[in-house]
Amino acid sequence: MEDTRVLKERDRFDYKLIHETLEKLCVATANLLEREWPAKYKVDSAREVFFQSVRIATNTYSTIFFIIADVEYYARRKVYALSLPPLVRTLFEQLIAFVFLIQDIPKYIPWLFKTGYTERIIQLKHADKYHGTKADWKDYIDELKKQIDLEAKSCQLTAAEIANPRKKIGRWATPGAMLDRLKRDGTATQDTLDYVEYINDWLYRELSGQTHLNVSGITMRGVHFSNDAAKEVFGSNWEEERNEHLEQYRQKQIWLSVILMLAIVSEIEGHFHFGRNQKAREVWGILIKYSDIALDFWETRYSALLPE
Repeated sequence: MEDTRVLKERDRFDYKLIHETLEKLCVATANLLEREWPAKYKVDSAREVFFQSVRIATNTYSTIFFIIADVEYYARRKVYALSLPPLVRTLFEQLIAFVFLIQDIPKYIPWLFKTGYTERIIQLKHADKYHGTKADWKDYIDELKKQIDLEAKSCQLTAAEIANPRKKIGRWATPGAMLDRLKRDGTATQDTLDYVEYINDWLYRELSGQTHLNVSGITMRGVHFSNDAAKEVFGSNWEEERNEHLEQYRQKQIWLSVILMLAIVSEIEGHFHFGRNQKAREVWGILIKYSDIALDFWETRYSALLPE
C-alpha cells in the first residue's frame, strides 16, 4: 500500500510535534510497566521483559528519526533513509512479539527464557565443533557450560528438554511462527489472529525484502546509486524523479515507524489499561487524517482495542 495522502499532504504535517508526543507516550508506557506491573503476573521477569522491550523499541524509533532528520551535515544524508528497513522491521517484529506475549503472559514468558537455553546449546555446539581443541577457547567453553547449567536450573527444564532442546523447547519464534503457535494453542481471539496474519502478509514480506535485498529491494534502493539504472527507470527527467522517489521512500519509513511504535503502545494500553487510552487515541486521530496506512491499522484493530 502506498500512503498517497502522506505524499500529498506531507508539507502540512508537523513531524517534530508528533515525534515528540509519541516519544513521551512511549517513555510513560515503559515507566508504567516498570512501576505499576499488575500483581496477578507474579513472575518479575515478565515485567522486565515488557519494560526493557518497550525501551528498546523506543530507542529504535528515536534512532530512525535521528537518521531521517531533514538537516544535512557531514554525518547525515537523506540517502541514509535507504538503510532504514532493517530498523523498521525490528519495530514490526517487536509489535508482533508484544501481541503474542500478551495473549498468555504466564505461558509465553517462561517459554521465551527457555528458548535462550536452546540458543546457548547451539552456541556451545558451534564452539566445540570449530574451537573445541584450541587451548585459548577452553575458558570460554567452560564458562558457557556453566551458564547452560545455571539456565537449566533457573528455567526448571525437564530431562527431555535438556536432552533435546531444539525439539522439546524450540527457538524463539518469527512473526509467522508466532501466528502458528497462537492458532495451535488457542490463546488468541479470531480478531487477533486475523490482524496478525493480515499485517504479517503485508508488511513482513515487504520489510524482509528490503532487508534481505531481494530483487525488489535491490531495485528500490540501488537505483539511487546508479545513474544508468535511474535513467532507465525514470526516463529523461531522471534526476528530479529519482529525488522524488527518495523522498517518497523516506516518508514511508517515517510513517511506518510512527505507526508501528504507536501500535506497540496501543497493544500494551489495550491490555494493561494504564490510563493512556485517550492520549493514544489522540495520536491515532492525528495520523489517520494524513495516512491511509494509519487509517487501515486504526480501523482493523485499534479503534476497537482503545474504546472511548
